[in-house]
Amino acid sequence: MGPRAATLRWHLCKLGASVPVGGAEPVRIDTMFRALPWRATAPLFRTSVLAALVAAVTTTAGCSGDGKGKGGGTGPGTATTTPIDAAVATPIDAGPRIEPVVVKPKIDHPPELELPAWQAVGVGQTISFSTAVIDQDLDETASRVTAMPASARFDALTQTVTWTPTKADMPAGKFQITASRPGDADHVTVWDFEIKVEKKKQPAPVAARQGAVVETLLTIREPDRLDRVNKDWPFDRFLVRSAELFRATLPPEVQTKLAKPDGKAMFQSFLIGMAQTHDNPRLDPTSKQFDKKSFGDPKSWKIVAVRPRIDKKWTELRVIYQATRAPEPVFAMFRVRPTWDVPTLPPEARAYNNKVFLDMVWRHLLDDGKPSDKLLAKPRDDSKAVAALVKEVLAYDDSKTNPWARAGFSALATEARMGGGSAREADGSYRSGDGWAWAAMKPLPDAVGTAQAYVNIGIPGFWTAVTASPDGTGWVGKCAPKFDPDDPKHTPGYEGLCRKAMGFVDLPLQVDGKIVSSKRDAVNLFVDHKLVDMVANLPLDDGRRDHGEENGMTCAQCHVRAFGVRDYGDAATADPRQGTPKAGNHAIDTLHFQIVPTERWQAFTLEFMQDQECKGAKAIEQFLGKPSGLTCPLQPQ
Repeated sequence: MGPRAATLRWHLCKLGASVPVGGAEPVRIDTMFRALPWRATAPLFRTSVLAALVAAVTTTAGCSGDGKGKGGGTGPGTATTTPIDAAVATPIDAGPRIEPVVVKPKIDHPPELELPAWQAVGVGQTISFSTAVIDQDLDETASRVTAMPASARFDALTQTVTWTPTKADMPAGKFQITASRPGDADHVTVWDFEIKVEKKKQPAPVAARQGAVVETLLTIREPDRLDRVNKDWPFDRFLVRSAELFRATLPPEVQTKLAKPDGKAMFQSFLIGMAQTHDNPRLDPTSKQFDKKSFGDPKSWKIVAVRPRIDKKWTELRVIYQATRAPEPVFAMFRVRPTWDVPTLPPEARAYNNKVFLDMVWRHLLDDGKPSDKLLAKPRDDSKAVAALVKEVLAYDDSKTNPWARAGFSALATEARMGGGSAREADGSYRSGDGWAWAAMKPLPDAVGTAQAYVNIGIPGFWTAVTASPDGTGWVGKCAPKFDPDDPKHTPGYEGLCRKAMGFVDLPLQVDGKIVSSKRDAVNLFVDHKLVDMVANLPLDDGRRDHGEENGMTCAQCHVRAFGVRDYGDAATADPRQGTPKAGNHAIDTLHFQIVPTERWQAFTLEFMQDQECKGAKAIEQFLGKPSGLTCPLQPQ
């Protein structure tokens, strides 16, 4: 019996099923399948899971493996463990043995909850907070609010509580959140906590101000610093400008057929794409269930962060908008550069891009190469500099020198907790999951070819293996054998996921019998790929991943992690000439989806800022030929 069959057999035992050698009364396979956590994985694996299910219940007569975890939570709440009734499944007849490999983690981590940052709220004041519970092992986990004031509302699909307390709720509102694994009585965790209710409105929790390196350079997020750029670039205008930049990269014969981008149409197509990612009609302007108040006004989408990614191998500007009227966190992040993003770029384009972009950053955001404490103290003055940087990037044009040397739009990344990461029951209601999902859009020509529309695209891939760079001085990505068409161990059908020139592999989705790139990522999707294929040649916490796009991980993995960045004291994490890393990245408090720190900073986010400073200092010296005032806090002294 293979590992996948063993894993499924363990789940069946926990569900209460006996596991005979054969001859038992049959039951519909899909009935048992619905009781298993594997139903939450991608459609690609459902057929193989069903086949492995058959093998799992016919190859042994006993149940083994404890799989037990302990209750626990984070923050001031109290966590306890209580039993619930287990579902009972009937064994099925013998069938073919198909045993794809699934490796479960050695340690069964308990689910984790980040309790609300709100300590007190005023009567009549509306607040919202997350109840999303995450599991490091990617076990199927359901989260439900099992106690709350009558004045509170809970959306299970988006894992969001919205509460407007009344006088009757004084002196405090009591909440209870219960996390469980569907069908598993041994894994239930309960958190109890209170939020005080005061007579007057209370200030919202705000993440503490950091130093000038973070606030004026790496993650510019304070409202006063973003005041001018928000006035210059309402959301629909940025959608149009990005569409114009992308249109310029299309073949001339395609461009001539396209009408001028229209802000209203661009905004509508964006919302439709978001609704598709999350399978949530509240985002769809064509649906009767459209939440117009939360999402329908482009003016309510505000820039909440400007992030000059001076640490990337291909430096770029990221401008992040948020739907500020929505109770749930909903973000859209534009990625732009002073050069085009097309496959035909020559090798020298990256160096050109980095030199131009870093020079812009030097002139607008740095004071003679140093982060400015003066701008840190005067956010309104900083606002002018931020707006000037964004304007120059979006207007850059040196195409007379090189056709690709002009402002280019890379992609519009989306991140939201709107249900895209929640598994559903047959009626569409919540079954399990955390609600978070990631996707990417581009303003492609429509089917007729006369207009552009923002549509979801296949998410660019991530590292499954590494190799030394051609000059032997660094690590670069490489497609693992399963995905490499030139490798003897290649699995036919998966080669289309390998972007060999970039050295990474896309997330696998099966459509009409073919393996294609997925247009959505979530913690509860592609579990087989994330636990096996993606890490078979390169562990998730291997420091060499940190040199890849999004740290060499999928969006979900990068935003749900319990380890920090690479060890700067181990030269092998950056230099193949020093061998291979001696250990994985150090353990750290679990990161909970943070893209913009609003209520609090998380440990990994602050460490990641230090990593960006280290890489940014090196990039400025390399491409501008002059030292900056940046340091490398992670470098051992």
